[in-house]
Amino acid sequence: MFKRKVSLILTVALAALLAFGSMASAESRIVLKPKVDAFAYFVDTSPSMSQTYDSTGNPKIIAGLNALKRLNNVVPELGYDSALYAMPDFATYSPKSMFTRAAMAKGIASVPSDLPFFQSTPIGTGFSDLNGVVKNWGGKFAVIFVSDGLTNSGRNPALVVSDMAKTYGDRFCLHIISVADTARGKANLKRLASLTPCGVYVDASALADKAVLDKFAQDVFYTQEEELIVEVVEEVVVPVVPVQEKIVFRNFNFGFDKYQITDEMVPALTEAATMLEEFPNLKVLVGGHTDSSGSEAYNQGLSERRAKSVADWLAANGIAPKRLEVKGYGEMNPKYDNKTKEGRKLNRRVEIDVED
Repeated sequence: MFKRKVSLILTVALAALLAFGSMASAESRIVLKPKVDAFAYFVDTSPSMSQTYDSTGNPKIIAGLNALKRLNNVVPELGYDSALYAMPDFATYSPKSMFTRAAMAKGIASVPSDLPFFQSTPIGTGFSDLNGVVKNWGGKFAVIFVSDGLTNSGRNPALVVSDMAKTYGDRFCLHIISVADTARGKANLKRLASLTPCGVYVDASALADKAVLDKFAQDVFYTQEEELIVEVVEEVVVPVVPVQEKIVFRNFNFGFDKYQITDEMVPALTEAATMLEEFPNLKVLVGGHTDSSGSEAYNQGLSERRAKSVADWLAANGIAPKRLEVKGYGEMNPKYDNKTKEGRKLNRRVEIDVED
């Protein structure tokens, strides 16, 4: 991907001035991108949630809400919508609106912790009620379910969630924060998380660990991408009028074992070529990378093919080949964790860097 940001300071006389030369510097930054367009916290307030959670000694509902508060404190505000619901009597504690940590914290604080004793636990019915709301949501959405996994009435929750997964496909992710103490409860919740390919299961007590908390938040809500910012400053005769161009190159990511240019890459490549034409003396290094799947020798060749495909596209679209250095790094320079699906996806990349 490629993005251009320009900051210009101009005067009427600029057009009449003669430029003497230019200087370039580069730095990188990590930017966060939302994985979903909306999400819902969904809290189980059935009678079994008033029982003690062995891992903390608190009632399960307290342990679950505390875990939700910890999570809420680290969720970045990236423009997605959010809501907070509870079951078995389907209730709204924070209506769907643009997410802010402060507003959602008020919703979490309003969820009751003094639970009724005589009531059934129909988790399947709860998800049916939730489906009646999220069926009107567009884009990708996630549900973060806080529960002990104990159900004793209504439809099998796995069947309800399975139907939702079939209806929404990869638009829907179900994640679990578990306060289960029984083998049956844990098995039920892990089963629910597995019904969507992106589902993540975590024990509520584990979220007290900052590293686990941050990883869960990233798995659910956002990705990290590295951008290279190239700053070119042109020098002009007195009166000095600095002209700053900031060019941000993002990585081009490829599918597994792929090196061909896709239609999705063309708009970004076109903009990249346009900017490079504006700076005809700027030389670039096109570097290809892979994840750790496959042999080292195969990955070296694949990385070279990926870099060459990007360079060939640029050359075919007006950039002089002599300005383009092509290099393959194989699997040797990962920037993300190859142990995760998301990390491997981000490592299958081509980077465009400005040469000094």
